[in-house]
Amino acid sequence: MAIALMSDLILHHYWPSPFAHKIRLALGLVDTSWKSVEIPRVPPKPLLMPLTAGYRRTPVLQNGADIYCDTQNIVRAISELTATSSLLPTRQRGQILAFTDWVDGTVFNLAARVILTSALDTAPPEFIQDRGGLYFGPNWTPEGLKVQLPGVIRQLAAHLDSINQGLLDAGGYLTESLSYADVSIAYVAWFIRGRWDVGPEFLSQFPSIERIERNVHEQSTDCHEELSAESALMMALQAESIAPRGVEAQIGSGLSEGMQVLIRPQAETSDPPIIGRLRYLDRVRVSIDHQDPQVGDVVVHLPVAGYQIQPSD
Repeated sequence: MAIALMSDLILHHYWPSPFAHKIRLALGLVDTSWKSVEIPRVPPKPLLMPLTAGYRRTPVLQNGADIYCDTQNIVRAISELTATSSLLPTRQRGQILAFTDWVDGTVFNLAARVILTSALDTAPPEFIQDRGGLYFGPNWTPEGLKVQLPGVIRQLAAHLDSINQGLLDAGGYLTESLSYADVSIAYVAWFIRGRWDVGPEFLSQFPSIERIERNVHEQSTDCHEELSAESALMMALQAESIAPRGVEAQIGSGLSEGMQVLIRPQAETSDPPIIGRLRYLDRVRVSIDHQDPQVGDVVVHLPVAGYQIQPSD
C-alpha cells in the first residue's frame, strides 16, 4: 500500500504508556522529528476520539488527515513515511513482524499481568478497572490475579530466557544493526524495570536483554515538540488524505469498497467498535473513511492481523 507523503508526524500519547514508549523509541532510531500531543490515560478522550472512529488505545500516529492505530501498523507507517528500512529491513521484515507480534501478544501481556497484579493495592482504582477490561477480559477478579501471579512470573521468565538465549554478544536480535525487533525487546524491559518494584533484579537474570534495552535507548534520539490537541485536530481538518482506495480480492472476504464496516480486536476486550466506510483493504492494512465535525474527513488505518472486520450495514 502506498501512503501519503509525510507532513508533521503527530504522536497522541501519554509518557508512561509502554506502547507509546515503543513508538517513541522507533521514531528515535530513525532520527525523525515529531510532535507530541498528550492524551488522558483512561477514557473519556474527547480530543482523540474525533480522529479515530472509536479506537481508544494509546498511541495513535497522525499524519495530516491519515490516522494510524496499533503499534505494528504505526511502525509500518513510520518506515513508509520516512522512506527508511532500518526498522523493518526487507530480508528480515516478515521475521521481525512475527517476532514483535508474539512479544506484544504474549510477553507483554504476561508483564502487564505481573505489574497490574502487583499494583492492585496502590494504583488508582479506575486505572486498574480500565486496564483489567483491556488485558484480562470481562470476568477477571483481583483475587484470581493474585492466585495466578507466581505462575505468571514463571511464564514471563521462561519467555524472556528464550529471547535472551537468542541474542548474541553484539548486534540485534535478528539483524546486525538495531531493528524494530530490538525496540520491542527494549520497551518490555523498560516497562518491567520501571513499574515493578523487583523489576531491575528480575531483569538482571537476562544480561543480553539488558544490553539491547541499553543500546536502543542510547541510540534513540529525541526530536519532539509539544503540540496542543486542539491544534492537532485543526491540522487534520485542514488536511486531505491521499491514501489509496480499493479492496483486494481475498477468498472468503465478502467485503467491498464503500461498505460500512465494524472493526474490533479479535481478543475479548472492553474496546468499543471502530466504525466507518471501507476505503482500502489488502492483506496487512485496512483503512476506513471517517467524518467528524471537529476534524472533517479523515482516514483511519488499522492492521488486519488481530482485528475482526465485518459489515455493519
